[in-house]
Amino acid sequence: MTDASSSLATRRRTWATAATLFVAATVLAAAMSPSVSLWTDEAVTVSAAERSLPELWALLQRIDAVHALYYAFMSVWIDVFGASPFSLRLPSALAAGGTALGAYMLTRRLATDGTALAAGIVAATLPRLAWGGIEARPFIFSALAAVWASYLLVRALRGDRGWVWVAYSAVAAVGVLVNIYLVMLVVAHAITVIVLARRERTTLLRFFAAAAAAALVSSPLLLLVRSQQAQLGTAGDRSPLSILRKILVNQFFLGETPDSEVGPLWFARAWQGAAIVAAAIGIALMIVAIVRRSAPGDDKRAILALTLPWIVLPTALVAAYAVAASPIYQPRYFTFTAPAAAILIALGLRALGRRWITVATVTVYALCIVVVLTSQRTPFAKGGSDWSAVADVISAESADGDAVYFAPRYPERETINQTTRRIAQAYPGAFDGLNDITIDQTGAETGSLDGLSRPLADAVEDLRGTDRVWVVLSVRSLPDTRDESSELLEQAGFTARVAWDGPSTVVLEYTRG
Repeated sequence: MTDASSSLATRRRTWATAATLFVAATVLAAAMSPSVSLWTDEAVTVSAAERSLPELWALLQRIDAVHALYYAFMSVWIDVFGASPFSLRLPSALAAGGTALGAYMLTRRLATDGTALAAGIVAATLPRLAWGGIEARPFIFSALAAVWASYLLVRALRGDRGWVWVAYSAVAAVGVLVNIYLVMLVVAHAITVIVLARRERTTLLRFFAAAAAAALVSSPLLLLVRSQQAQLGTAGDRSPLSILRKILVNQFFLGETPDSEVGPLWFARAWQGAAIVAAAIGIALMIVAIVRRSAPGDDKRAILALTLPWIVLPTALVAAYAVAASPIYQPRYFTFTAPAAAILIALGLRALGRRWITVATVTVYALCIVVVLTSQRTPFAKGGSDWSAVADVISAESADGDAVYFAPRYPERETINQTTRRIAQAYPGAFDGLNDITIDQTGAETGSLDGLSRPLADAVEDLRGTDRVWVVLSVRSLPDTRDESSELLEQAGFTARVAWDGPSTVVLEYTRG
């Protein structure tokens, strides 16, 4: 076989492997997505994306400017493909596939084909990335941008210059627009460039020019987000041990923690234990990648120079700030660091050496990952959200002309701006034909996420001529809201029965007589 034909065969194998990996990772991410109930953050995506551009702009002036690009994209997507749970989550599944592909292509630039394939498979199955692939939120897109920006950086450092630096700058800017924490990835890349090209002054200048261009493009959003920095949260952890546990387990090996009270106790214990074991194995493999000699053909120095700043710098900075000042650390914000973890795990796996150790490690790790991925795809996996079941009950038992009351989620608040109405945003078809008796102004009319509602007491008089009222209550607002609504509706001549009592929602049917 000539050198030319051998090279052609190699390229074909590479692209065949890449295509297979992308499809498999996408299918894995999308698996069971229609059966997993949407939850409150995904309802926000629907609420924002279904607005006109002026209405969306009004919202972004007040809140969620960090997700502006994602909402704009989802607005176009929903117009074309609709807002079913599968359709809402399909872009994220495709992004998960693209991230696994990126991990493979990036690692091929730094290591052997075997290590690259291992990195792609680990990325496709890493619970944090798999969780992002079944979530109609932008966090998986931050991983997609991070891995491909890193790929372009490596290409630029290895001789592909000119247009590659321009492409790197563009992808980095898009990444920051998707998740402002990717600013720290660019800083981490600066460390990588300094380590790998410290004597190449031209390379350093080109990198900093590309980084400056990315900063310039993303600066309007950064300035707008700065005015909304309180949105980063004040209710998170400041406990160093709690944050450390989330970094070691949730950030890569669990995703967002499912509700342990949903489903049988044995299953909750199974996924909790599996996540801890997977984390122990994964972290051990990362340590092996750092301390042991790599497999022949793997450029350990370059891989460590790329992945360690990528993981450590953003995580350490935000975790330290969370402990010292404000509890802003959330594992999902660091989804973009997961591809680097996948590459390190693959490097460590290839460095184990003895075949039986490798087989045993892969077997135990894979079994744990299967358990965790299964826990992510149960019907109420999104923090116990049971909205799909609520929608099924309302759709099956209600009739046109019935009234519906979406109760406040926080009854102690004077202004009613957060109610269980987000269920109707997520599953609008189930509530078509029902009379929402307490809606005052919609979110689009107020430039907010949820709009404003009036108290039930002000709406009872409007129920004359109505024979049935559906009351949708959040478990977190019980029993106060339930007692208040029951008293008012019973005084108006209604009698209650429980139509659904789930982990996060209670549905009551009130009928006259």
